Amino acid sequence: MNIPRSTSMIIVADDSPLYRKLLQDTLTHQDYHVLTAKNGVEALALVEKHQPAVLITDWEMPDITGIELCARVRSDHEFYTHVILLTSKDEKEHIIKGLTSGADDYLTKPFHEGELLARVGVGVRLAELHREVQTKNRLLEELALTDALTGLPNRRAFDNWITRAFQGARRHRFPLWIAVADLDHFKRINDTYGHETGNLVLRRFGCILKSLTREADICARIGGEEFIVALTHVDRDGVGIALERIRERLEREVFEWEGTTFTATSSFGAACLHEGTPEFEQLFIEADSALYKAKERGRNCVQVAEVKP
Repeated sequence: MNIPRSTSMIIVADDSPLYRKLLQDTLTHQDYHVLTAKNGVEALALVEKHQPAVLITDWEMPDITGIELCARVRSDHEFYTHVILLTSKDEKEHIIKGLTSGADDYLTKPFHEGELLARVGVGVRLAELHREVQTKNRLLEELALTDALTGLPNRRAFDNWITRAFQGARRHRFPLWIAVADLDHFKRINDTYGHETGNLVLRRFGCILKSLTREADICARIGGEEFIVALTHVDRDGVGIALERIRERLEREVFEWEGTTFTATSSFGAACLHEGTPEFEQLFIEADSALYKAKERGRNCVQVAEVKP
């Protein structure tokens, strides 16, 4: 039976062939998917590759002890794996040491089959809960950094990205450009065709921006009909070409509303980080000033600010 590894994959680590076989047979009969390792190194490799719900490890192994394996699994991996220690010792101090090392549970050898299955069942359920919580947390984090209308990163996500990029550009002296984009006469589109159609234009422009922005760069919606693009490792000509490509792509787009068609255009203002840029806000002001000049020129154009010495 092929069971999803995220909830039912179990890895057994034991240098005893007898115990490996016993554990594997017992768990396989309950439809768990089991992989075995004869030492700690093999177990770590399997954990890394398969992200099991449960790891059952012997305490004493020749290369890495079960205690060390627990610590490595806890420190090296973000995902949750329920760890059960197998030990032939049942002294309380011994058990406490195992649990404080990162193990979630323990079994003493020789173990009872029913107890093994009960403890593994608990471990699988806990792993499921942990991973559901992790998935929901990742989704919430993604939603917090995403513009709901366009699916692009929002201002918060852009600020997080640009903080690191700005520092890196200053330190390593590579070009960093900021381009502010604005949809031309967007209020007229809303007033004439309605807000739903206006939202369609925003979404379409977002798709164009995303499709024409390199993975190493970022584009975001920062409010209303205003967008921002950050480009790195390009010169003035390269920035002009990249922004013209976006502008021309939107200009060719045809929208429909109640049997009529219309087009939309955009204007861009871009500025580059230079020696006189103390912080990102100043760079943004320079890009916004270039955008204003683009609008003065008649809109539907790209204005690149002069690179200051």
